Amino acid sequence: MKDTTDIPGIDFVNWLEKKSDFQIVTNKEVFVEKPMPGHSRFKPHRIHFYSIIFIRSGEGNHFIDFKTYTYKKGTIFFLAREQVHSFEWNINRDARFITFTEDFFQKSRLGSTLIQKTGLFNYHMNEPKLQLNDKQFEVFDELLNRIEKEYKEIDDIVTEEIILSALRIFLCLAERIRILQKQNLPVSKYHEEFVHFQSLIKEHLFESRMVQFYAKKLNYSTKKLNRMSQDVVQLSAKEYINDMLIMEIKRFLMNTTLSVKEIAYKTGFEETTNFVKYFKKYTQKTPSQFRKEYH
Repeated sequence: MKDTTDIPGIDFVNWLEKKSDFQIVTNKEVFVEKPMPGHSRFKPHRIHFYSIIFIRSGEGNHFIDFKTYTYKKGTIFFLAREQVHSFEWNINRDARFITFTEDFFQKSRLGSTLIQKTGLFNYHMNEPKLQLNDKQFEVFDELLNRIEKEYKEIDDIVTEEIILSALRIFLCLAERIRILQKQNLPVSKYHEEFVHFQSLIKEHLFESRMVQFYAKKLNYSTKKLNRMSQDVVQLSAKEYINDMLIMEIKRFLMNTTLSVKEIAYKTGFEETTNFVKYFKKYTQKTPSQFRKEYH
């Protein structure tokens, strides 16, 4: 049985009951017409799919992990699978929410690698927020209108392919803007290899924090792994592994009622005292102090 004290996980559900791993919905549908059974959208939850939030008008805040992000017309949020977020009540804004699964994008050869190659959903390397100017907004808004029309009004043998194609264009244009906004920063030649390293960490994070463990799985020397990590995120491999683990520990502390001892066990620590020392070393706070600060 799933531990009800864990961060609630939300699976993909197609609200129109279509046989599709994709949907686009409005702000009204999210806040009024389609409540989440057994959980509130206004409390932190972990999504098991990809999500894009496109703001057409209105201002407010959105909460992703431990940060509050403001939004306005032209803001886009890119949320990756397993990311934790929550909503602020705002029935007056005009927004579109695109959600899709990994399987949806795997249907095309180009799509299967696009998410990994772009930095849009890589929240450990990039901010999840992108801000468009007025001219860029018009282009993206037109693309979304095309996608929404295909999804809600047309349903034939080419509908899904048209949606896939338009979504690929949407993501490619967004990635271009993201790169231009960071154009003063060099692009690492190790980007794709580092993404593989990230995937391994996500899979084995609670199993091992040792650089040697991941170097062996990548068939790298620890020296090469450190060089790659330094080049991409300006952190040693050990520092990066620790950053990811601290992020997960903070998620548990903020978004669950698990005890410190239970979180220590879940995140790979046999002794609670070692867990407390580890967390304090990297945050200058004990787990209990951190939790109290955010509650």
